[in-house]
Amino acid sequence: MGASPTPDVAPRSDTQAVASPAACPNPYFPLEDGLKLTYRAGKSSEMVLSTKDVTPVPEGLKGTVAVKLKNREGQTEATCTSDGIRTGLGGLEGTLLSASGMDVQVVSAEGVAVPAPATMVPGGTWKNSLSVKLQPPASKTGGLRPTIATTFDKEATVVGEEEVTVAAGTFKALKVKNITTARSSRPGAQGRSMESFIWFAPGVGIVKLETAGSTDLELLKVERPEPPKAAASKAKVMKKAVAEKAAKKEPKQ
Repeated sequence: MGASPTPDVAPRSDTQAVASPAACPNPYFPLEDGLKLTYRAGKSSEMVLSTKDVTPVPEGLKGTVAVKLKNREGQTEATCTSDGIRTGLGGLEGTLLSASGMDVQVVSAEGVAVPAPATMVPGGTWKNSLSVKLQPPASKTGGLRPTIATTFDKEATVVGEEEVTVAAGTFKALKVKNITTARSSRPGAQGRSMESFIWFAPGVGIVKLETAGSTDLELLKVERPEPPKAAASKAKVMKKAVAEKAAKKEPKQ
């Protein structure tokens, strides 16, 4: 748990500079093709968050964020602009709902999931809101599938910089406090608020999520595809090693 991160999980120089005028890729939610983050969710479940099909668009970058949890999968489109990261499911919460097995219909999503780097500084704040209609999965025996209409309003504040240690290593991260209020669409229904904390590491994204002192998400592993040059060099070395091994086995004349 206390080990330092290996090179493949260390923040890279091209995503580390918060003051860079380039808004994309966003260092705190890198839309990087082939990036795969594996988490421990709860006490024992494993969750995998991966990014694919990333392409440049006039406003920045566009890609797909997929999540796999307990053999269920969900995905959403994500865009990176000068305002920050927006997703079709309103952020991490909506993306997790899509992998819960429930049918998720987004009624409206406002605000960014992760703001521009200029806001990701101590004291920085932002808000987002997600309204959804949820239905439980259809059962083999049929039965009622009631529709639940819920709105999630979130207020986030950057508490400050903090060194945080998780299974994947030790990171210098930004600690963000979230107040999320869930309210039903029923007239007179009272909202219920919950406080949580998320740690974001530059060049990686979320490394830890904690609610009521309990760790809900902890980063276990970061995987990135090898750059083409590195992959070609590795293949060349392996080919040479195989040839040398074969040469040693050839019978002498």
